[in-house]
Amino acid sequence: MKVYIAAAFPDREAVTELQILCKKKGYKISGDWTKHKSVKPYEQNKVLSKRYAKEDLKNVRNCDVFILLSNKEGSTGAHVELGAALALSMEKGIPKVYIIGDHLSRSLFYFHPVISLKKDMNAVFEDLERPQILK
Repeated sequence: MKVYIAAAFPDREAVTELQILCKKKGYKISGDWTKHKSVKPYEQNKVLSKRYAKEDLKNVRNCDVFILLSNKEGSTGAHVELGAALALSMEKGIPKVYIIGDHLSRSLFYFHPVISLKKDMNAVFEDLERPQILK
């Protein structure tokens, strides 16, 4: 199972730690944006911004589990990725979409029925590892 973790750029160290936890549990990472360099201001880094945008959305499309690490300020890029994951999940049934952290009410979209709000990564793992009951 492949996991993609979105977050604000300043939270990339926390994302790296979550990716390590995922790998220890046997999950693969569909893409690692934490190695990207800062491209702000975007208009002065158009080529790299375009490459990162295409790469990150491709990695969202290729994940089975999408996780947004919430924060107090939010992130436009991470929320674009959330929108892509939400649309894919509604259309295809994957990825499973989670939002974790202490700020679980930043957007009305956090309450979409496809999204699961969890306090932390352990709660996501518990949910993913719970046997699924077929309807």
